[in-house]
Amino acid sequence: AARDRASLCYRQKEARIQRLQAEDEYQEQLEIKAENAALVAADRRDVEKYLDDCKTRRRLSLAYRAKEKRQHIEWEKREAEKELERRSRDTRLRAMDSRYVELEKQKERAKAALDAHRHAGCTFAVNPFASLLG
Repeated sequence: AARDRASLCYRQKEARIQRLQAEDEYQEQLEIKAENAALVAADRRDVEKYLDDCKTRRRLSLAYRAKEKRQHIEWEKREAEKELERRSRDTRLRAMDSRYVELEKQKERAKAALDAHRHAGCTFAVNPFASLLG
């Protein structure tokens, strides 16, 4: 009976040791699972943050390109207005030039007509002193 008691005590101790070892392994597994879950959650947050950064960069890039396009359209509009003003000024100056050229031609014709009228009876083809000389 003493041997049976000793055997029973030994088996109880062994069972207790096995239970403690099993409990330790279970606790280690729980800790590993918790660490894995924390790592997975951190990974998910990193991915979400990266996606948000990508979306923000894309949105900013689109906004920048839209701003550049608006500025380019404004620049083209200003350049077109400058070209229109240049052409208008050029046309206006050409019209003024042609008007003044026409006025000068009219003055020359008028002067020639007045000279012709003044000297209508006068001719320089004949020497006026020919009768005295000869």
